[in-house]
Amino acid sequence: MEKSRVRNYKPVILSQQLKNEIRENTANLNTYEIIKYCNDKTQKLLTFSTKCEPFDDRKVTKMHCVGYAQVYATICNYAFHVNNINGSAKPVVGSVKYNDVNLNSYSKYLPKKWADFTKDHDFVEVKIGNSTYYVDAILNIIQSNNN
Repeated sequence: MEKSRVRNYKPVILSQQLKNEIRENTANLNTYEIIKYCNDKTQKLLTFSTKCEPFDDRKVTKMHCVGYAQVYATICNYAFHVNNINGSAKPVVGSVKYNDVNLNSYSKYLPKKWADFTKDHDFVEVKIGNSTYYVDAILNIIQSNNN
């Protein structure tokens, strides 16, 4: 994944039940395990759609990549906060590459309904100290960009 710009971050509202669940399930995890937990949790709470519904963690919510990134960042930031981890997660916009091929470039071959949707892509940049990870809960990718 390659970041091109930062997306305006609008944290979603988490229910007290979800906050309790995050606190309990991340209590003894290391930072990478928390990153993975938040990815898995986001995947369970959302289903991909071309339209975004308002987020409701009491049911599966339909969202596109912008929504996935906002939800993941909120869950991850909350998990870091309750575990006293000095880290942050923020939505970014960029491209997804496979074998150095920008997958977004294939959007021109898709139906118009999907073409505008894939010319860029939202995912999350997670920073902990000098470590940076890019997380895409839609594609189930956690990429370390550590030197």
